[in-house]
Amino acid sequence: MDVKAAQISFDQLISELSTRLINSEPAETYECIEEVIAAIGDYTEADRCYVFEFDDQIQNMTNTHEWVRSGYQAHIDDLQSVACTDLPWFFNEMKTHHKFIVDDVELLPPEASAEKAEFDREDIQSVICIGLVANHRLLGFVGCDMVRKKRQWDTVDIRRLGLVADMLANTLERQRTYAELIHTQRALEKANRMLQAQVAQDGLTGIANRRAFDERISNELQRASRHKTPLALLIIDIDQFKAYNDHYGHLKGDQALKSVADTMFNQLQRNTDFIARYGGEEFVAVISATDEQKTQESIRQLLESIRELGIEHKQSAVAPHLTVSIGGYIHTPTADEDTESLIARMISKADSALYRAKSDGRNRGYLDS
Repeated sequence: MDVKAAQISFDQLISELSTRLINSEPAETYECIEEVIAAIGDYTEADRCYVFEFDDQIQNMTNTHEWVRSGYQAHIDDLQSVACTDLPWFFNEMKTHHKFIVDDVELLPPEASAEKAEFDREDIQSVICIGLVANHRLLGFVGCDMVRKKRQWDTVDIRRLGLVADMLANTLERQRTYAELIHTQRALEKANRMLQAQVAQDGLTGIANRRAFDERISNELQRASRHKTPLALLIIDIDQFKAYNDHYGHLKGDQALKSVADTMFNQLQRNTDFIARYGGEEFVAVISATDEQKTQESIRQLLESIRELGIEHKQSAVAPHLTVSIGGYIHTPTADEDTESLIARMISKADSALYRAKSDGRNRGYLDS
């Protein structure tokens, strides 16, 4: 093949490989780069062809892709995280000139003794490396080794590998940009989830807040209406909590609120059950797909779980430990009921039942009819 024909053949190869890389999905990029270096290595009659990538500070480099001609040894596994202190002359050449071209390893200068030792270890006689530069930033390099014989790299070799370097640099830059975009997107998604959680979460107790309750009860009423199942709303109030705060202090009061919230949260284990802090020492619970008997049992368990905490309350006229009073209302919603009006009615009914529980001595729970 004459020189002109060889040039046309190479240009066609570059065009095909470039199209392959440009049209590849991010997940396919690794495989495409492997195809590129295999094609270039074979076309240029090199014994090895490879890609190294630098870290952002160009203090370390890693062999990320390697093609080896049949019968020759691969070195990708032992060329991971190579530090600039291991090959200082090479790193300086790449940073300064963005290329490293050696026709005969034996003729390397004395200051390249570490590089010569490495090349001897890999049986390299001639080597060429061209920097991968994108947006004025050195990302790494593409290189070819000659093992079976020495080779004088000419301007055609340098030009060809330079074209490959430009193509791979743009690909790696696109890949890194995509990776950074995905990382940023995930970070934003995580931040949004955390923000949503904070918006819907009571800062002190860690359970849902009033806003989350307002959204949840609407959803649960609509679900209950579709399935024609009862929904119970409970209002739970810590008995004589102001006296507790005044006597033990607000720090102990906050600890008591957290303990009560945790205990009630643990009692309501079903995915469709829900508890929120309604304000101050008052909580609300939503229990779906229930009936009067089951709701009464839930009330009993909640009352007992708070008693079992055994939080001392010397100022209580009810018991020597912290207690709660509960009022509830159970209803099977229908499609023709206005949701906002129904929520207001359920809260009013549950509040009436709570008032009755307090009037009858507290530390008990009632359901309004």
